[in-house]
Amino acid sequence: MRDRVARILDEIGHDGPWELEWWSTYSANTLCLEEYRCGRVFFAGDSAHIVPIFGVRGLDNGLADAHNIGWKLAYYLNGHAPESILDTYSPERRGATLDVFVHATKSAAFMTPPTRGWHLMRQAALSLMAEHSFVRKFADPRQMAPYIYADSPLTSPADDSTGSMSFRAGEVMPDARLEQGGFLSERLGDGFTVLHVAAPGETGASSAALELRELEPRLTWLSLGGHAADALSVADRSQHYQTAGTTVLVRPDMHIAAAWPVLDRDLVRNALRRALSGSRYE
Repeated sequence: MRDRVARILDEIGHDGPWELEWWSTYSANTLCLEEYRCGRVFFAGDSAHIVPIFGVRGLDNGLADAHNIGWKLAYYLNGHAPESILDTYSPERRGATLDVFVHATKSAAFMTPPTRGWHLMRQAALSLMAEHSFVRKFADPRQMAPYIYADSPLTSPADDSTGSMSFRAGEVMPDARLEQGGFLSERLGDGFTVLHVAAPGETGASSAALELRELEPRLTWLSLGGHAADALSVADRSQHYQTAGTTVLVRPDMHIAAAWPVLDRDLVRNALRRALSGSRYE
């Protein structure tokens, strides 16, 4: 070990004194708790889950844990949501951990092939990736996309009878550049946000916003398009925000709680109530 360290220091041109204070054999583990909540204690980051160091979102997931439980604690402690909302932290974030485990297993197998087949695949990928881009994903099997809370009790199933929406309930809200400058994500409020693509001459959106604020005082309503004075215009030609009527309910952590092809006040109100408690309302 000392000889290896000395050679590395020599390669980088360091000739000063150094000491070997600690060393060990690293073991790649995928471990997580059965539950991330124990009464008044909530586990996050490495206290809740351990993943290998091979680029599989260990730090990213820890930050996402904090973001997830942070807004839920704020709503509960300020009396805007029942305690049941805290019980949704564990299934949402543990689900994200198990998803990372799938990618961590692939990553660890590539770094340290467990079988002859894995070793052969790695050698083939390394020999081809310099000239063939399609092979490079085998050497970088990291999970780069945020976890989708599709099965969360806070998520309302999407109902797109028109087939016009490109949103998926539970995913992170797609961002877009605005003609007014900046990005759509920068206009989201501290609480829940409703994004509504207005049709020309449409009325009634403002009254719908007032109704919803009775349930969620911190609700932000953003109109995209239309002729309202405060309407935002999307500069990106993104298909997400081009279809008039599209309505999206966004959580404080930017995950989509529900989405619809048209504005229906009852559906939005019920989805908001569900997102604030985890209970389904008809």
